[in-house]
Amino acid sequence: MSVGPPVDRSSLRLLPSESILWLGRPEVAPRDGFWVVTPIVALAVAIIAGLFTVLLAVAHLPGWQGSAIVVCYSVVLGVGALLAPRYALDPCEFVVTDRRVIWRRGRSTRWVDRDAISFARIRWHRSVPGVGQLELVRSVPFGPLARSQRVVFHDVRSPDAVLALVRGAELAERTSDAQVPLVDRLDVGETVAWGAGPEGSLMGVRDAATALLGIALVVVGIVYAGEAGRVLLGLESIGLAPGSLVWTLLFCALAATFCLLALVGGVLVWWGTARARAEGRDTEYLVTDRRVLIRRGRTELSLDRARVFDVAARPSLFGLSHAFFILDGKEARALGDSGALSGMLPARDAVPPVFYELRDVEALRALLIGRTSRPSFEDAA
Repeated sequence: MSVGPPVDRSSLRLLPSESILWLGRPEVAPRDGFWVVTPIVALAVAIIAGLFTVLLAVAHLPGWQGSAIVVCYSVVLGVGALLAPRYALDPCEFVVTDRRVIWRRGRSTRWVDRDAISFARIRWHRSVPGVGQLELVRSVPFGPLARSQRVVFHDVRSPDAVLALVRGAELAERTSDAQVPLVDRLDVGETVAWGAGPEGSLMGVRDAATALLGIALVVVGIVYAGEAGRVLLGLESIGLAPGSLVWTLLFCALAATFCLLALVGGVLVWWGTARARAEGRDTEYLVTDRRVLIRRGRTELSLDRARVFDVAARPSLFGLSHAFFILDGKEARALGDSGALSGMLPARDAVPPVFYELRDVEALRALLIGRTSRPSFEDAA
């Protein structure tokens, strides 16, 4: 891989003996969903609040100032979400040396030792082939001292090739794209020892909570629509003619509010049910002679087997279990539990180092650790 143009070594605080292996910058690509959805929602709220503001002002009713403030806040949020990536993401620089991975923006610099990285994630871009986000994580220990160091290279070209460089591995000749099967993302000479996928409902507690929240919003929207209809009919009974300015403004404001509630609720229901199950069906787990690999939709996780201290089983429904990888790290002085001791399971969309809903965790532990006894968290801590 090319190292690119010369850089100011002093600005990166490189050691005299440290050499640069790769330099990169974000590719020009459409923004992530958060930076698209946030301005849209803010615009919708601003329109609804603006309608109520005009309605109260035209009807000579108090309270229009508060609605106007909501409009201002929503516009500021929407414009801020549109402009923030230009200043927070676009100026970033990414560097891989023979010792570290470095992220820099202006005078801010973050870095992690290459040999201290616990695991890496690749999130492929939704619309630009060969571009994705590479997240490198050092995550130890668990408990009150839990912490993590993260370096994120967003919108980089061929993130799998950059990860291979960070790991000191060699990729086989292939196209860097999310559509390439996981078994074809292996290093040269790497072989598959075990493979599986999640069973059961393919939905987690967070997915169910998201769906329930969406159902609640839809119900609120329906009740709201019924009350709004009664209000509009009541206005006609007191002499306010349909089609008048005040009636039209009120109708538009109430209709826009209902549409926003119904749309957000419907999306949440879809996100927690249909999408969650589709992502679960598109999830695969692999164990090779070198790594533990997870792929869920467009997101992939790569974990070096040398980082796996043990595998903890947590019971699930239908006689299945979740397999949590207990991670050790360089000079960690403690272990990372991957969320096994938390009250709620980690979000599946985040793709943590967890195999969800497996039939035989003991066989997986025997393969990785060479024993089948359950880990002792007291001794690990």
